[in-house]
Amino acid sequence: MTRISCRSALSRIGVTLALLLAAAALASAQSVALLVPPAGPAREAWQALEDARYKDAEAAFDRALAAKPDDATLLLGSGIVARRLNQASKAKDALTRALQIDPALTPASLLLGTMLHEAGDLESAIRVYEAGLVRAPGHPQMQARVEEWRKEATLHEGFRQAQGSHFTVLFEGPAEEDIAAAAVEILERAYDRIGDLLQTYPANTVTVVLYTQQQFRDVTRTPGWSGGLFDGRIRLPIRGGLGDPRELERVLTHEYVHALIHSVAAGGVPTWLNEGMAMALEPGGVAQAERELTRGRPLMPLDQLRGSFASLPADRVALGYAESALAAQDIIERAGTLRLMGLLSDLASGADFDRSFVSWVQISFAEFERELMVKLRGDRRPVQYLVIVTPASASRSSTRASLL
Repeated sequence: MTRISCRSALSRIGVTLALLLAAAALASAQSVALLVPPAGPAREAWQALEDARYKDAEAAFDRALAAKPDDATLLLGSGIVARRLNQASKAKDALTRALQIDPALTPASLLLGTMLHEAGDLESAIRVYEAGLVRAPGHPQMQARVEEWRKEATLHEGFRQAQGSHFTVLFEGPAEEDIAAAAVEILERAYDRIGDLLQTYPANTVTVVLYTQQQFRDVTRTPGWSGGLFDGRIRLPIRGGLGDPRELERVLTHEYVHALIHSVAAGGVPTWLNEGMAMALEPGGVAQAERELTRGRPLMPLDQLRGSFASLPADRVALGYAESALAAQDIIERAGTLRLMGLLSDLASGADFDRSFVSWVQISFAEFERELMVKLRGDRRPVQYLVIVTPASASRSSTRASLL
């Protein structure tokens, strides 16, 4: 989502093993013991997944499936790993096969439906959840989501399309036609500029949906200060036509960077780095971040900006974005964009953050943060921190969607 005018969204549902096991426990009699055997090749695979060693987990699930190709829970695990490694086609195939074998495997329904929704296939996502609800009637997460998705599908039925080479923009009617055409032009320019800079391009067409303010709130359920969202699609509320072309370019570019990051790393990227890259690469983002820092408010440790910014007090959100942008810019200046993308790729595969940071940025994260905070203060006085105690700050792992 974008901050106040453009905040990032990594995705609607977490795909960590813990959440999936909790979902299974809620939905049926499946237990942790069923999904995670006490010993053997399958246990090795699940343990690697739980430890976020995704490459090891992929190899272990492949070995286990070679011996038991019709084991639905192994197919579920393989699908989770493929999702984490940005192998969307493999993940969908594994999850679909798992549900063919065991239609009551609720975690597979949850993840497959979410992936289909993120890909813009609302009809298929709804079908998966409806089938899941037959086996797990009243499941709160699936029930709530499928109702939201039906409303979204109904809303989008009458939308028109503006098509570019790499983007599809959906909009409601003739009043939005000009802004939809402008959005396509802006996004195609961003595709070239940012792609040249990062040497990375999305593999698939990116879909953008333009809403009224009320439609945006109804569909995304985002905080009132957010002005954009990426959750597999770029979703944008149009404020009075967003008459300022520079503001439209800023918001769209910010959200496009989130889409690009997601195409490289579907998970594992701290929010400060995800949001920081998006703001640093949007037009005027670094200058805006520097202006925010001149207000002289106490800084926040980057560790407290790993989770969703929705957990921050509203009066700290702009500072969180500013710190993040300047941190990302500092990494680019130290290591270059290719090393930054190497870091993202490592994080996507489940690599340890501190170890990967040293490898790609050539400085420990602790030392990087210490030097950054001194730099942001603009002098050599001890850095003054504001510590915010929230559930998000208690964990070092990142979410996969800004409002995950």
